[in-house]
Amino acid sequence: MIFGMMNNPRTPLLSEIARAARLGFDFLDLTIEAPAAAPESTDWGAVHAALLDHNLRVVAHAAPYLPIANPSPWVRQAALDELRRTLDIAGQLGAPFCTTHFVGWPPYLTEALGYEVYRQAYTLLLPHGSSQGVQVTLENSPDNRHQLKYFREIFSRLPDLKLTFDIGHGNIQTARSMTREYLFALADRLCHVHLSDNDGTHDGHLPFGAPRQGSIDLKHELQMLRQFRFDGTLTLEIFGEERWLLASRDRLQEELSLLA
Repeated sequence: MIFGMMNNPRTPLLSEIARAARLGFDFLDLTIEAPAAAPESTDWGAVHAALLDHNLRVVAHAAPYLPIANPSPWVRQAALDELRRTLDIAGQLGAPFCTTHFVGWPPYLTEALGYEVYRQAYTLLLPHGSSQGVQVTLENSPDNRHQLKYFREIFSRLPDLKLTFDIGHGNIQTARSMTREYLFALADRLCHVHLSDNDGTHDGHLPFGAPRQGSIDLKHELQMLRQFRFDGTLTLEIFGEERWLLASRDRLQEELSLLA
């Protein structure tokens, strides 16, 4: 596995690239979102040059606020246009894949029509990404109500869609970790992993061991990744002070060494 960090979209992107390199990460999980990494106002040529100068790999992350399941078809179309622009940027930067987000569908739609919303959207996005050399992935949300069932159905309709699995999201409002269930169903689609801690009630993006209770079982999560032969890119999605991000990377490397 190789480890990356995510840029803070409120901080100038070039300084975030320099920070990721200074901290010794293998790659930057570049979230393309406002205000400091907005598609329309960022000099992406300069960003590409900075990544090369710092010898830093990159993966792409679409803005989580794009409403691809909005009740209005005009809003959905605008969101898809923005996602296509994001895939263009990912291709320009040399990112091998771009993470997009599962946001459900309007409550008035039947489940079958909800699946169709995603099938239609990603039938447009997947070939657009492929034309840029970018695989498109779908990330699980923190809302675990029936979500694995939804993912099975969506992925069955879209054979080229890949999975970004967020382990933190898979431990929110659940009786147990959802990692094994997702990987059992979709390990052949797994492209990328996000990892952080939380207290089981909301997506805290905390360092490992920070919650007083409900913390993820890091050893178990890593065992699941090993069991399903994942050896790709893993983003430590831990926000706040740098020392907690670095301490979490040290803990992660220690636990992996014990599993070797």
